[in-house]
Amino acid sequence: MHGSKEAGRPHWLIAKLGLSGMDVLTVDLGGSAEALAVFSVEEETRTFLDFRPGALGEGWKARQTWPGELASVLYGPCSAVKKVALDPLPEAVFDGKSVGLRAMDRNDFLKELLGEGPAGIRLVSSRISESYKGLLQSRVA
Repeated sequence: MHGSKEAGRPHWLIAKLGLSGMDVLTVDLGGSAEALAVFSVEEETRTFLDFRPGALGEGWKARQTWPGELASVLYGPCSAVKKVALDPLPEAVFDGKSVGLRAMDRNDFLKELLGEGPAGIRLVSSRISESYKGLLQSRVA
């Protein structure tokens, strides 16, 4: 890793146990866009939860996560999410004011989170296209 501030340090999500595993909280960015809410410290996560009516009764909790798990969340249950909201303000989310949200592209966030790798290495979703699978198989054979 090349000294990224994000690489190697924990983050916080709001999560609960769902029927198919861990559910994580996403926030509405307006229209049909949504972002994964990611917090830098536990206290901000708990403050956000305190502003969400009924959150604790619904099973939502602050959950510490590390870069590998957070990347897995973005490639797994949140693979459709295109943005990451960094330390979202509860007032902005619950009043419908997406202006108060610092949201960044998920791929840019992942690069920061995992550190910049050597040139030529890029993150690939676990949902590999059929043509790419064929290319991989021909290179291995």
